[in-house]
Amino acid sequence: MGKFKKGLFVGGLLGAGLTWLNTTKKGRETREKILDYAAEVYTQVKEKVMASGGWDKMTKAKYVKIVKQVVDTYAIDNGLAANVKTTVGKLVASQWKRVKK
Repeated sequence: MGKFKKGLFVGGLLGAGLTWLNTTKKGRETREKILDYAAEVYTQVKEKVMASGGWDKMTKAKYVKIVKQVVDTYAIDNGLAANVKTTVGKLVASQWKRVKK
């Protein structure tokens, strides 16, 4: 299978998944749960970052490392599936600029 066909196939699957998350009741509930998990993890990460002495000099790599630690602990405590854990980690890690302010 060529690169174009692979890209078309993966894009179709991604589009179908996003459509499912936005249109079905179960999809909306799943999306809301993931966002709730991310909000809880973000609060914990923010507290941990602020508690560290050098938060004003923190790099993005160090922030992402803290996010990974908090997400791993949170996932174990709340029994999150691996793909949900990954999504929550990405959502919280993308908030680097917000924490930096």
